[in-house]
Amino acid sequence: MSEELYSDSAAKPSKGMSKVFDAMLSCPSYQVASGSTVVDMSTEKSAAPNLGDEQWSQLLTFSAGGQRSVVKQTAIRTGNILIIVSGSPGLVDTHLGNALAKARTAR
Repeated sequence: MSEELYSDSAAKPSKGMSKVFDAMLSCPSYQVASGSTVVDMSTEKSAAPNLGDEQWSQLLTFSAGGQRSVVKQTAIRTGNILIIVSGSPGLVDTHLGNALAKARTAR
């Protein structure tokens, strides 16, 4: 699991996250080459919890060599703070509220 924290004027992270999520969701399946390994990728919009001022969430599925991995990525903007939590879907759902609470108290 990973957490990212950004701070700027409220409009800047809002515009940036919208662009990133819209771009990733506009192409629901694609391939990425890493050396000689080809990874099949798929992106699917996911429900985001009603936290903060804006929310984005997606499921990313990575498939290569018969192995498959699903990562959930959820971004929440509250005021001028943007937090992004990525990892296994259950862990993201469980820890998102705590991560957001910590970010709010750090303001």
